[in-house]
Amino acid sequence: MGIANAHLSPPPATANDLFGVQAFTTSLLKGMDVTRRWLEDLGFSINEPTQEHWVLTHSAPLPELHFYSASELEMFARHRAHHYARRLLKENRS
Repeated sequence: MGIANAHLSPPPATANDLFGVQAFTTSLLKGMDVTRRWLEDLGFSINEPTQEHWVLTHSAPLPELHFYSASELEMFARHRAHHYARRLLKENRS
């Protein structure tokens, strides 16, 4: 089952956790290869400038989305990436 057909309700976002990725501190469920493939399928470019630091962009240099653990990255891919990919595509067309 890919990210495209996973309809999970996103964790709540807070002022300190805008993407709601720290709400669950579970281990990776799918692994980095699957997470990377989900994000790339949605049009994100993934750069890992240092170990345990990922920078995502989507069809433009800005905004940059920074993640500092593999579980944060997977939580974003599972729960928020679709929304951001659609929104960023709309903004870039304008």
